[in-house]
Amino acid sequence: MTKRSQDQLAAEAKMFYRFFFLDPAPPEVVDRYVSANFHCFGDSVADPAADAVVRHRLDPEAVELVMRSHGSSLLTRKIQILFYLAEVRADHYPHFAASGENLPGAIFSMAVSVFRSGWKFVKGQYLVRRYHLV
Repeated sequence: MTKRSQDQLAAEAKMFYRFFFLDPAPPEVVDRYVSANFHCFGDSVADPAADAVVRHRLDPEAVELVMRSHGSSLLTRKIQILFYLAEVRADHYPHFAASGENLPGAIFSMAVSVFRSGWKFVKGQYLVRRYHLV
């Protein structure tokens, strides 16, 4: 585990966390993200797509959606690791579980999500092509 790869993974964790949860990443999440990446991927933790997302401050959700549609993506697995680490934190409960939403509100939320996903896919297609990620 090189210092450079540790720093790259820490930067990934911080950027991804801020994007998805709108707060700075807690140090323990960053540390566990770095460790989990080395544990799961060994020396192949470098991911050109994730590096480009961090370097150019791209939308990781849009890029990941398109990368996933092209097959197995290391970026997908890295984001999954972050979510596994975040979902056990009490302050993230509302991000992962619905509470008290009524049926019309849930249906509206699902409809908005469909359109949002379409927008993310179009945006991701542009970003992937623009930055030559595939």
